[in-house]
Amino acid sequence: MKKMRPANSMLFILGIALALYFINISIYWGRFYIFNFLMIIAGAVVTVTSFTIDKIREVIHTLPKLIYNIGKTGCILFALSFAVAEGFIIGNMRGTAVAGADYMIVLGCQVDGAVPSIPLMRRVAVAVKYLNENPDTNAVITGGQGPGEHISEAEAMKRLLKYHGINEDRIFEEHNATSTLENLQFADTLYNLTDKRVVLVSSDYHLFRALSMAKKLSYTHITGLPAKSQLAALPAYLLREYVAVMYYITLRRI
Repeated sequence: MKKMRPANSMLFILGIALALYFINISIYWGRFYIFNFLMIIAGAVVTVTSFTIDKIREVIHTLPKLIYNIGKTGCILFALSFAVAEGFIIGNMRGTAVAGADYMIVLGCQVDGAVPSIPLMRRVAVAVKYLNENPDTNAVITGGQGPGEHISEAEAMKRLLKYHGINEDRIFEEHNATSTLENLQFADTLYNLTDKRVVLVSSDYHLFRALSMAKKLSYTHITGLPAKSQLAALPAYLLREYVAVMYYITLRRI
């Protein structure tokens, strides 16, 4: 059997690792998202490519020069867009929240039945800490009820906030949003927030996109407060967030 060259071996290991990681993440989350499925397929393609890379190179070099240059340029642009987008995503993961905000918006996240997901509990935990340190700040909790959710995401957060001693008079709710964009739009429609001092709470990897969308919607005094993500799941979040950022840039929503 012909021994694989180092480059082929690296591709083989990368493909296997990618597929196994997203299989494991799907099991860990208890949900099989389409993005995870696509990444598992991508891992399988990379693994197969490791055995055929030499033939692929030969085919590439037989292509017309125009097509070859277009493909090469596309690969370079993709690499640049990935590096730049991930730079902004990671650069915003620490947040810039200032004290004394008028309102805090806590973005919703998955609820399993009536049980908040780990990311949602982490968002509420940082919200509670800020609210305790800033007693004049009110919380706007936003998120509707999706598939597999017995209560709205806003209701799940309200229960957690009250459990941790936040007075109900400081909690304002929005129960209909199904996306980050709607979270921000509906919260402003109900409570006129765009000209207020607002702290936005979300998962760390999500802050760049959420803040960019808020500024696009004319939130003029908004800063971010991150909830740390589980380290094991962070690579999956970062990859998925790149796709989301590029999608919303295409739609001109950030």
